[in-house]
Amino acid sequence: MSGLLDVGEVSTNPFSPDFGQPPQALVGREELLSSLRTGLNTGPSDPRFTSLVTGPRGSGKTVILTEIENIAAASGWIIMSVDAGTDGLLDRITTSIAQAKDSHEGTGQLSIGGRTNRAQWVGAIRLGPFEWHQQAFEPLRVEWDLRRQLTALAEHARDHGTAVLLTVDEIHSGDRDELRRLAGDLQHITKRAQLPLAFLGAGLSQVEFSLLADKKMTFLQRCERFAMPPLNLADAMRGLRQTVNGAGGSIEDDALRAAAQASGTLPYRLQLVGHNAWTIAGAPHQPIDMFAVSEAGLIATQQMTERLSIPAWHDLGATEQSVLAAVAQLGDDASGAQIAQQVDVGTRALAHAAERLIASGYLRNTADGLMALTDLMPTGLVQRMAKSQSRFLAAGRTDSLRVRVRASGSPGGCNAYMPRVKAYCVLPDNHAGGCRSRKRQR
Repeated sequence: MSGLLDVGEVSTNPFSPDFGQPPQALVGREELLSSLRTGLNTGPSDPRFTSLVTGPRGSGKTVILTEIENIAAASGWIIMSVDAGTDGLLDRITTSIAQAKDSHEGTGQLSIGGRTNRAQWVGAIRLGPFEWHQQAFEPLRVEWDLRRQLTALAEHARDHGTAVLLTVDEIHSGDRDELRRLAGDLQHITKRAQLPLAFLGAGLSQVEFSLLADKKMTFLQRCERFAMPPLNLADAMRGLRQTVNGAGGSIEDDALRAAAQASGTLPYRLQLVGHNAWTIAGAPHQPIDMFAVSEAGLIATQQMTERLSIPAWHDLGATEQSVLAAVAQLGDDASGAQIAQQVDVGTRALAHAAERLIASGYLRNTADGLMALTDLMPTGLVQRMAKSQSRFLAAGRTDSLRVRVRASGSPGGCNAYMPRVKAYCVLPDNHAGGCRSRKRQR
């Protein structure tokens, strides 16, 4: 098949280092996918029928959404896929409802053995042998509000033996008011009315300390939560081998292990290493060797820095950046006491920052009970970013990185950063109750 440009014969690279694009071999996610499939199959009574997938950048959250969408669509489900990265989430859902109506115009009664099957839930999101009969949707009026439209769509699915799946990506970036309204609608439709409208959201791990800490987000707080697990060495080796061999290539044994080690714990980095190694080696005509893997690892590190690590750094507040800089300065294995000597914030704020960084995939606990940087945040990058931002400190920037040894006898203070008001707590260290700033609270 000829492409848009005549560039001669080109070997297709089987690795997919594009965000959200499903890989050829999806490894290390089998247990998570199995649990999601079981929950969706059980129906609205199962907590997993409404779920959230969280993880750091590059952990494969969007891939999980795509995989579940494909499985559900193959079983006759009505799929609505939107993202919350920009304002207008509810409008995009309304548009998806209209598109679902158009694309499923021929969807009708699901008959099994000559009888209509109404909302049966059978294993692995399969509804058994079926045939569709021509029958249009009940009219969905454009003047109806979103809840009424979603209810009508879910009732139609129930009456014809299938279900609706709504997926929302980038939920951590969503507008609070829009998400509260959507959460209220889903609570009413799925949980109270027990209609087959499933929900699967995905977002960065920080959502645990922002969106899910909102007292008005009770529906999202009650969703089943799945944290993306890190890849281990065996998963990485299996994923690389299956992808290379499946595309007609080969990889030397020592190169396979080296490539898996270079891939670390993030699926996105595995795709980068594999993609670059395939290209450098000239696969599938030549085997992937140690030289190709070594060069691929260097290129992958630079790509990870530009595409994941720097944006992830800028997602953080000053206190979190200070903690990462301290860990990097201390040699990548640091105790809480050592970090406290380097970061000029109160112990309460420091503990909360460390907790958030570990939960969000920036830091990890070592076997010795220390804290170390993860693949998402390489030591060299943290040191470079901290040095760059320290220049603003000298110029009097109060919102810049503040890493310095606390002077002996200097007064303490909470000084916790509050993202919603973009200010620091002015209360004493170890104060009771919530934090407070001089900036007017909304």
